Amino acid sequence: MSQLINSLKVLKRDGVVILPECITPDELSIMQQHFCSQLMRPAFNAWQGYAQTDRRRLMVDQVLTLDRLFCQLPLMPLIHQLVVGYLDETVCLQEAKGWQSLPFSDNFHPLHRDEWYCPQYYQTQAIPRSLKLGCYLDDVDSGAFAYVKGSHQHSSQGEVGEHYHQNTDDNEITKITGKAGTLFLFDPEGLHQQSFPNLSARNALFYHFFSSSVVLSTNFTQWGRFQRLLVDTSFLSGLSEQQLAFLGTSRLPSRDIPSVQHYRALSTPMNIAVRSLNEAHYWFEKIKAKVLRK
Repeated sequence: MSQLINSLKVLKRDGVVILPECITPDELSIMQQHFCSQLMRPAFNAWQGYAQTDRRRLMVDQVLTLDRLFCQLPLMPLIHQLVVGYLDETVCLQEAKGWQSLPFSDNFHPLHRDEWYCPQYYQTQAIPRSLKLGCYLDDVDSGAFAYVKGSHQHSSQGEVGEHYHQNTDDNEITKITGKAGTLFLFDPEGLHQQSFPNLSARNALFYHFFSSSVVLSTNFTQWGRFQRLLVDTSFLSGLSEQQLAFLGTSRLPSRDIPSVQHYRALSTPMNIAVRSLNEAHYWFEKIKAKVLRK
């Protein structure tokens, strides 16, 4: 109980807290293997795999479909109690995904506050809060997650997203380095970034918790940033009603129609090229069959 109280105190004060080791070596190995299997190929058509969201990152979405361990991680008692203690009982898991960060040397991902709620809606009321759980799947000594402690307590409204970049030199940044399996919770309303340089590719998971009553940003729901949470139902067997609710099974169904906009300018010619290739392959096989029958 003292560990919970101390961790919650640090989280409320700093906006970020490093958690004690919770994942066994065997569990970590299984999670690493499942995650790396998704990096073997790009997500295309009905394939599972990765999506390249920008030049330096490959995203693995819907990690709750990979293995039961990815579902059990946010349900660990300390994590669950910290999230509910920092937010409230209405909170649940809303996103579960991971990234492979490729090597880079520049400040391509500057300090920012996440854009997930609708700033216009909350201009005259309290900013909604959320929490993110980070988990390193590789040893991290460069390109670490970085956070400006206490910056989650700002009073300005609507200054979210990378439009409000902050100069790294003007802030005292805390970098979270550590071995594979390192866990940390942070309030994404605080200024954070991936530090640079990143000397080697690194894999990490991120889980996002917030209340279903929050009015979300249009960019968050319509630009491919936020997807409906998927889970393999076999991973849910044996869970309590409270655990199921925390994983988001009690959420109201979403009526948003997502429109993935990454590389939108390329989507039309790419689709034409792929469909033309499929059509050419069809006619090639059809002609070949007729020729061989003769």
